Amino acid sequence: MLYSSVSFAQSFKQGEADVRAIQFENTKNHVDLSGEWAFYWQKLLSPEQIATTKPDYYIPFTDVWNKHEQLGKPFKAFGYATYTLKIYIDHKKNPQLSFFIPAPYSSYKLWINGDLFAHNGVVATTKEAYQPHWLPIKKLYLAQSDTLQLVMQVANFDHYRGGFSQPIILGSNNYTEDLWDTELSITLILTGILLMVALIFFGLYFLGQKDPVVVFFALYCVFYIYRLIGVDKIYYLHQVFPNIPFKITFFFEYFTIFFCIYLFTRFVRSLYASNSRFVMGVGYISLFYIALLIFAPTYIISYVSQLFFFIILFFVAYNFYMSVIAVIRKRKGSVFALLSMFSIGLAVTLNILGYFGYLRPSSYYLFFGYFGFILFQTLILSHRFVYSFRKARREAEQAAKAKSEFLANMSHEIRTPLNGVIGFTDLLMKTKLDSTQQQYMSTVFQSANALLDIINDILDFSKIEAGKLEIVVEKTNIHELMSQVADMITFQASQKSLEVLLNIPVNVPRYIWVDVVRLRQILVNLLSNAVKFTEAGEIELKVEMLGDIKSNYNSFRFSVKDTGIGIAPQNQEKIFQAFLQEDSSTTRKFGGTGLGLTISNKLLALMQSKLRVESEVNKGTRFYFDLNLRSEAGEVDEWKNLDVFKRVLVADDNRTNRSLLKSMLDLRNISYEEVENGQQVIDLLGKGEKFDLLIIDYHMPYLDGLDTVRILRQKPKFNADKLPIILLYSSHAHEYINSESEKLQIRQRLVKPVTIQKVFEGMSKIATKVVEESQKSEAPKSAQYVDERYLTILIVEDNKVNMLFARTIFKSVFPNGRILEAENGKLAVDIFKKEAPDIVFMDMQMPEMNGLEATLAIREIENGKSRIPIIALTAGTVKGEKEKCLEAGMDDYITKPFIKDTVVKAIQKYIRVE
Repeated sequence: MLYSSVSFAQSFKQGEADVRAIQFENTKNHVDLSGEWAFYWQKLLSPEQIATTKPDYYIPFTDVWNKHEQLGKPFKAFGYATYTLKIYIDHKKNPQLSFFIPAPYSSYKLWINGDLFAHNGVVATTKEAYQPHWLPIKKLYLAQSDTLQLVMQVANFDHYRGGFSQPIILGSNNYTEDLWDTELSITLILTGILLMVALIFFGLYFLGQKDPVVVFFALYCVFYIYRLIGVDKIYYLHQVFPNIPFKITFFFEYFTIFFCIYLFTRFVRSLYASNSRFVMGVGYISLFYIALLIFAPTYIISYVSQLFFFIILFFVAYNFYMSVIAVIRKRKGSVFALLSMFSIGLAVTLNILGYFGYLRPSSYYLFFGYFGFILFQTLILSHRFVYSFRKARREAEQAAKAKSEFLANMSHEIRTPLNGVIGFTDLLMKTKLDSTQQQYMSTVFQSANALLDIINDILDFSKIEAGKLEIVVEKTNIHELMSQVADMITFQASQKSLEVLLNIPVNVPRYIWVDVVRLRQILVNLLSNAVKFTEAGEIELKVEMLGDIKSNYNSFRFSVKDTGIGIAPQNQEKIFQAFLQEDSSTTRKFGGTGLGLTISNKLLALMQSKLRVESEVNKGTRFYFDLNLRSEAGEVDEWKNLDVFKRVLVADDNRTNRSLLKSMLDLRNISYEEVENGQQVIDLLGKGEKFDLLIIDYHMPYLDGLDTVRILRQKPKFNADKLPIILLYSSHAHEYINSESEKLQIRQRLVKPVTIQKVFEGMSKIATKVVEESQKSEAPKSAQYVDERYLTILIVEDNKVNMLFARTIFKSVFPNGRILEAENGKLAVDIFKKEAPDIVFMDMQMPEMNGLEATLAIREIENGKSRIPIIALTAGTVKGEKEKCLEAGMDDYITKPFIKDTVVKAIQKYIRVE
């Protein structure tokens, strides 16, 4: 019940209440008329008879008749009585009063100062003559005097309790209206919620979610609606239809109690798939009470239902206990179940305690109790639906997994023979071949690598489609990443005489947090496409910072621009579709799977971005995408002694590259001049111009960079024999440029595309006269590397071609070495026990015992003593493959197909020369 401010009478005993100090109209104050009333048992007294009749005793109004110690009948609540109360008010301050009269357990008549004010049913002295009715009443009273004499006749021959269990409320009209509206609002809100939930779950059930949990909960909601609108404080349904017979009211009130508990037991059993005897017992008891309700008299039902209310309390406590156990055991959805049982337990317990008269709970507590129960039960069922959906998804994922495993196995089977093709082709190309043979072998080598790229594209595409590809974010040096990406296509571009430009503005932070593998894959794909579709001109890889998003987060734009064939406007969306290119005809000039851009776009979608394109036919294309990334400026590069360069000459035929070099020099306020070719360099120096440094490109018209330097060094008139020079060149002429540069005393050589770090580092080395090898100096050529030691190498490989390839490599590197061969892991373990090799190269997929099992067995034989390096040779590329190898005790991981250089690097790493 809503209470804002309660004012009790100063003297509310012996049938009198003094409330003259209370001003009802100006406040929310009200009086709870639950104090002592005069009580006349088995007497129906009129207002005129009250003054001449002495009360039997005085009793609190809310004490029901079966609790009166003075009454001694077996069913002592059967009978009739009169209540009287005299109230003293100040009618001038309170001319209007309002009474809220709750429903009694039978029938009543109420007079105020001799006038009939309210009645409910028919009051009589016999069961045949009286007529019960349950209906609360709210009514306005106009006070004419300072004394109110209340006379109430009450009769009961049906309920085992009798009388009133709730007090009459006296207050202002505003207060009782608010009280009524509050109760009505709570009732209608809860009714709407229950109806909505019921309709939703009925819909789910009939639309295919044939789960008994759904229908039992929906039925529970429907029947409990009557408990809200047909019972309790205001009996809203009966207010709308006031002439509903008492028998029907009584039947529905008790039927909904028993049937809702039965539905809830079925709901609990279905939800938890439980056959708890206690829960089943409560359900059977509910059905027994329903049968009793149909056949037994009213007073029997009202009497035995008291026991049922205690059963409900035990049932609520049991469910709460089981929910606590489920939470302790960390069952899924158990927290929601616990909150749900707590909510309904609170509401039910308060209701039952209120029924027995121990307290009068606020409607707000009951509202939040019922609302919380419905909310959390809905979440439980939602969780159940999600689980069923997840189950269906798992089944779909298993099918996808089977597809992925098939693709992975097919990939492995294809990679295995490809390893032999690529490996032996690489070896054959390093032997003495005539020009025609070299061309044929180059074609074979490129075709095999193209086939490998197709396999990789299809495998990546299948991973993305199956949802197996995840983004792994890590801290990355963006300058190193961009340089690595540009270097990967430099050789490919140089074959077509394309200029590769790397543009990283100075304001770009050094470090970003990104999936470096996938970002590199996207950029390499875009650069490879640019090289493929560009016949002449340049390709620019650029990263720029668009702006700050928030602290330590920036928006970065990555772009690849070319001067190629371009894309027609009508085809710019088409190119992003799987297996399609702009020209999909069989006579298309350019090859490929058509998956590259699709895979790149799907990878970007995982990073919350999208690939965009700007293009003009026959003028070029620009692909770009934006990423919001965490960033860090990092340490500031310190290049020493750059101040010795006062004036620099830049010679390059590519305008964009000159612009990039000039922006670098501007950063350090270094003066410069620019020319487009070698002849202009000679002309400028021939005029006596002095420079501290010459930055010159190798590939230029008229005179290339080396010819230009050769003239400058050989002719004294230029006075350039000591002029510091940085030579820029592409990687395909590496050996020739190195040898010629040594002759011409060119100390610094930078492979394009160059970055600010490379340029300033080269300038710093020159300025401090530190003679070092080129920043891009290569490790010893694998073809030239020979180890004379007498080592024992164990090769474990079931494929004969790959075994031959591996044996050929090792014999060329270790001419004095002993090669041991094993066709499977079991044979490898036996050989290891007898021969104790110096290094093991282990295939992964083999009959009898695979590579992982063999490695575990070898490590067990070693028992933590001397550890022999074991290198995995695998065609598997799925995520986690490398981790599996390392966890099994392997030292490194080489992916098939591999070439001689890869194997030599592993040998140099794990078998060092002493």
